[in-house]
Amino acid sequence: TTPAPAALSARGRISRAPSAPRGTPSGRRAMCAPVRASYRRDNVVESVFEYTQLSLDTSLGISLHDITPQVRRAIRESGVTNGTVNVLSRHTTTAVTINEAEGRLMDDIRQYMLKLAPPGDPYLHNDIHLRDGPPDWPGGNDAWRAQEPRNAHSHLLSILIGNTLAVPVVDGELAIGTWQSLMLVELDGPRKRTVGVQVCGTRMGGEPKRVDTSESSSNAASKSYQKKTSPVSDGYKDPMDALCEDDPSADECKVFD
Repeated sequence: TTPAPAALSARGRISRAPSAPRGTPSGRRAMCAPVRASYRRDNVVESVFEYTQLSLDTSLGISLHDITPQVRRAIRESGVTNGTVNVLSRHTTTAVTINEAEGRLMDDIRQYMLKLAPPGDPYLHNDIHLRDGPPDWPGGNDAWRAQEPRNAHSHLLSILIGNTLAVPVVDGELAIGTWQSLMLVELDGPRKRTVGVQVCGTRMGGEPKRVDTSESSSNAASKSYQKKTSPVSDGYKDPMDALCEDDPSADECKVFD
């Protein structure tokens, strides 16, 4: 039974599907075909996990080294637009931190670290004569003890400062404050040190493509859409398609617009 006009108005405006030539998807399917977009973005969102190592020579004792420029370069080279950059101190007597890379402040930090863990205090780790080296060390324990530094204070400071950083990357840039810098803290220099940097996130591939929105382009897109979906329905013809092709004004062929 066909609903009364008032009932149709309450449910929503109904329009008839326009007549379509054979081979064109019915109104129910054509609504899903991407034929009217002004732009189509063919970009593929890629997940990125790129790791690199920074190498630097440090100064005597405790020193701080600004590695922000190198980390920013790693982000640019990865192409990541949004994600996180992880920074790892790869040694047990170095650390990483975020603070202001101002010369006099870095001197204050060095002096404060020496007060927190004075190198001259007694530490069990510094009793080298009571420790054994690796079993395969050339020359045995004596050779190992001769080169082993007394650096327990450096290990303790490394634990206090921390060995990892995770910093947001937003629109391809480090999301840090105006006066913030990423710094490697050397606690037992001079040494040749490495810092691990892994950039994680997403990047876009390709460029947006302009799509022709003319009527002929719409028909071509509809045919292309039908062709792409044909393997799914191969060998099967929807009876509703035949009905709507023969009589588009049938109630079953009406669609909401």
